Amino acid sequence: MLEETEIVCPACHEKIELTVDLDAGSHSFVEDCSVCDEPMKVKVWVSEDQDEFRVTVTEAGERLNGVEKDDGALTEAEVTCPACWEIIELTIDLSAGSQTYSEDCSVCCRPMTVRVWVSDDGDEHTVDVEAENE
Repeated sequence: MLEETEIVCPACHEKIELTVDLDAGSHSFVEDCSVCDEPMKVKVWVSEDQDEFRVTVTEAGERLNGVEKDDGALTEAEVTCPACWEIIELTIDLSAGSQTYSEDCSVCCRPMTVRVWVSDDGDEHTVDVEAENE
């Protein structure tokens, strides 16, 4: 089942229409903005009975198909959600150095704390997640 939804591009801040496939279940993909052509990462959460769905959009520094951004600062990390135990991909900005922030799981939408450690030379990094108290 296809659904139309209105989103705001994180790059140009214009409202655009986006069609999402609810039959695909909860998933993520990269879509180019129809206004500014900048890539954005779209995360779709769909309830089991497909009665509800949520769409979140963030800037996509690199595409999910593995094409790296020129500066190599963004990377994908696979983590296991501490709430639903699904394996999800997070886009990590290594140029920001070591960091701690909150992000919602792209499958169950529950918040988790993401901790990123980046070595001083930027050659090594680790990513850990834990559940947040709701």
